Amino acid sequence: MAGGSTAGGSTAAGGSTAGGSAAGGSAAGGSTAGGSTAGGSTAGGSTAGGSTAGGSTAGGSTAGGSTAGGSAGGTVAAGGSPGPIDAGVPAWRSGAVAWQWLEVPGSALSGLRVVDPFNATMMVAPTARINAWNGLAVNRDNNRVYLACAGGHGDWAGNEAYDIDLQADQPRWRLLRGPSPGSTISIDVDYYSDGRPSSTHLYYALQYVRARGRIFKLSAGSNWGTGNKNNTFVDAFNLTTNDWDPQGAFPAGATGGPNIDRPYAQDALTDDVYTFVGGNFRKWSATTATWETLAARPGYANNDVVSASASAFDTTRSRVLFASNLYRVAQRQGLLVTTNPGSTATDVTFTGTHATTMAQSGAGLEYVSSLDAYFFKPRAGGTVVRIDPVTFETSLQATTGPTPPDGANGVYNRWRYLPLLRGFIYLPSGSSNFWFLPTG
Repeated sequence: MAGGSTAGGSTAAGGSTAGGSAAGGSAAGGSTAGGSTAGGSTAGGSTAGGSTAGGSTAGGSTAGGSTAGGSAGGTVAAGGSPGPIDAGVPAWRSGAVAWQWLEVPGSALSGLRVVDPFNATMMVAPTARINAWNGLAVNRDNNRVYLACAGGHGDWAGNEAYDIDLQADQPRWRLLRGPSPGSTISIDVDYYSDGRPSSTHLYYALQYVRARGRIFKLSAGSNWGTGNKNNTFVDAFNLTTNDWDPQGAFPAGATGGPNIDRPYAQDALTDDVYTFVGGNFRKWSATTATWETLAARPGYANNDVVSASASAFDTTRSRVLFASNLYRVAQRQGLLVTTNPGSTATDVTFTGTHATTMAQSGAGLEYVSSLDAYFFKPRAGGTVVRIDPVTFETSLQATTGPTPPDGANGVYNRWRYLPLLRGFIYLPSGSSNFWFLPTG
């Protein structure tokens, strides 16, 4: 299940395999993490801040100090974006053919190791940073991709942050800030004792907000520990300071309903985000960092109506499509929510050749305004489903080239459209390279 960790792919605090965990899910609370208790002391007594992680201090490196192969020129300093920066076509994309899959060499996250927070002398590369139900945030203005606080449950305790510059000719991940030291880490908490958020399964919750120069984690689905801890707190990683903003810097979301597998759809123009929680569809404003209610759930449904549903914002029509409606699976229906206050959620029926595919949990969904279509990415290889935004007819998008790997434990928002690159990026797993599907 989404809240659990798979027994082979899961590492407990980076060094120790989740050997005590069953295939369906591990309870970090019952086992030690890397030789020390999950609540406990650093191995050897050294803090993560005292050891270097490939040239950058594990406790926190400046964006310029730890390049790890990333280009220095593409970063927008001080976080906020001045607008789209068209820097041309990077070498890896040169000559790409429309709708032909290509692999981006050397772009796997496993190529960048990080310090084990419980053993500061050990460098590890846990695949759980991606495989443990985690997703990515993107800056559509400069083609940077971010990952922060990814892990959770019994998979990985680290709350570190990374980025990768896909505008570079040879994109490589780099560490922005290392994990909190093991001496500060406890299981089943919202924040470690150093004030930074607990590692968690991100699902769809990680979003980048250009005007604020921050990576926002809009909820926590399954915090480091037994997997039973989650919250609606809004936490932000500041790309100017390369550190987490203080706890409580931004208002929390509404309570009620599951945080595990909660969907989030981001407006590509405003960076506002839409979700479902506490019995209502809600909007998070990127400008004010506050929440408002848009529409109540349908009367036939409970608070899990769109759990694990891929979702996307249609910037042409100002509405959100939730691809999966757990109460209308047999009817092949999703839910459509307009963004006007007081609006209602409306059932939509998928037709066409891939209507039944839309009910798949943990998939990816993006709306592309230039093509006026939704593109749905299920877990299977190179399969992409195209959806008409008016009729909701589905069809298989024809692609060529090699077939990407299946998505590990889902896709979530590891399927993103970058307009300046004119195509989709896709990261199947923590050990795979990025894959790219150009649209033109």
